[in-house]
Amino acid sequence: MKDLQQNFRLTDELERQLMLQAIEEQFRFRPSVALKNLASKVTGLFGYGHGQVKSAH
Repeated sequence: MKDLQQNFRLTDELERQLMLQAIEEQFRFRPSVALKNLASKVTGLFGYGHGQVKSAH
């Protein structure tokens, strides 16, 4: 029975570590995501991709 209780403790500790890691990853700055969002906002300002761009004909 002693081994069974130790396994649960290890599982709880692993769960705590994974949760802390996930929380840290959530708030980490990601330059590539920031650039993608910036590009999306810029194209939105000019109307690209929304069917608002008119041809030069």
